[in-house]
Amino acid sequence: MTTQSIAPHAAFDGDEPDASPRPSLDELLRPLIDAQPRVAAGPRSQWEWLQAGDWSLPAVISEQERPAGRLLHRFTREGSSHVDAVQLDDGVVALPFDPDRSYRRLVTERWRAGADVQALSTTQLRLYYRVKRLLPRRFWLSLRRAHARRMQLPAFPAWPFEPSVDQLLRFSAACRLHSAGRSEAQFIWFWPGRHRAAAILTHDVESADGLRRSLALADLEQERGLRSSFNLVAGDYPVDHGILRDLRDRGFEIGLHGLHHDRSLFSSRHEFERQLPLLADAARDLGAVGFRSPATHRRLEWLPELPVGYDCTVPHSDPYEPQPGGCTSIWPFLIDGMVELPYTLPQDHTLFTVLGRRSPQLWLEQLDRIEQRHGLVQCLSHPDRGYLGDADKRAMYASLLDALREREQLWKPLPREVAAWWRRRAAARACGGEFGRGIMRVDAGAAFAQLLPPPAP
Repeated sequence: MTTQSIAPHAAFDGDEPDASPRPSLDELLRPLIDAQPRVAAGPRSQWEWLQAGDWSLPAVISEQERPAGRLLHRFTREGSSHVDAVQLDDGVVALPFDPDRSYRRLVTERWRAGADVQALSTTQLRLYYRVKRLLPRRFWLSLRRAHARRMQLPAFPAWPFEPSVDQLLRFSAACRLHSAGRSEAQFIWFWPGRHRAAAILTHDVESADGLRRSLALADLEQERGLRSSFNLVAGDYPVDHGILRDLRDRGFEIGLHGLHHDRSLFSSRHEFERQLPLLADAARDLGAVGFRSPATHRRLEWLPELPVGYDCTVPHSDPYEPQPGGCTSIWPFLIDGMVELPYTLPQDHTLFTVLGRRSPQLWLEQLDRIEQRHGLVQCLSHPDRGYLGDADKRAMYASLLDALREREQLWKPLPREVAAWWRRRAAARACGGEFGRGIMRVDAGAAFAQLLPPPAP
């Protein structure tokens, strides 16, 4: 494995191609005021990283001279120079960069173009999948554990929680309010009604034995009033449709986890197009509207072509996967019409098997962080042996389920219900009915807004 460290503060070249996915901050915030900050025109730098405390942000900086006005927020550039967000005499906030472009750079993972990421090369990945079945699982586990002990966690994105999108969203909301001359305004709340946050449970089933063991996990969840999705690999093992009927009848969801548990789907454009009709057949056979790529291999610009309604491949932050990285968002986003539901808790395999944790504490701490910020909690786990198929790991999962059950202000739907909600919210033009009135509020001179749930009637 290559052992380069991530260097998040190195400048990098390149920009979004015209055909790249274009998620926007407006789709995320859904503000009900029209005021916008003023983005400086003039000559621009290449992409670079800005720093403000623990906030790292990719941006293209205007080289226009700083306008006169009150300092709102200062960002440090490479070489310790700085650029400023300034409130002008007319109240409008002037920015040296476009927040929307920075947001897209983050959630589409194009920030990776400016980082030396610890990752297997294409040749190493090809070799790994060629010999994977020839050596016992314990060999690969020992290798991954040894690498995890040696690896240095990247500075960006921080693991398990990276605040960049959360801070960018609250900064953008503050700039809007200041520019409108207001301390408070409404936005379409993130979740139905007055729910503070949302939580979904997803399982990737890697074997026929894992599918049989899915029933035990379903029992644990159903006892607590919860439901989840089970994502199946369509071409690697026989699928027991009796188990699928049982799960569906009990209110669970069935999703698709590729044709084969390898990197083949995204290994080339030719292979991707070859597998598309086979994936469509598998999705119809399973009744699947959701997808997660095997081992979270991905090309975000290809995801909208998949024959499903939503994807849940992209991590919030995950340095331990074969394709490390993350979108740094704790909210869903749209990629050319495809809803992306990022997984936001560390995977069960990472936490309990690779890192050897003997407690669900990290899960519970991440749950707290995301609920406090009104995001989407998504737990990615596996029912197979070596994962939650083991009694000790299943007990730790049960502790997470207990914590979710106790949080009455969390919305706990199926993944497909979150995806459908996010589409409806993106199309909504006003609050009312299921669309609650969230409040964004900012103090005089503050650079970050509070985002508050709809008040009680």
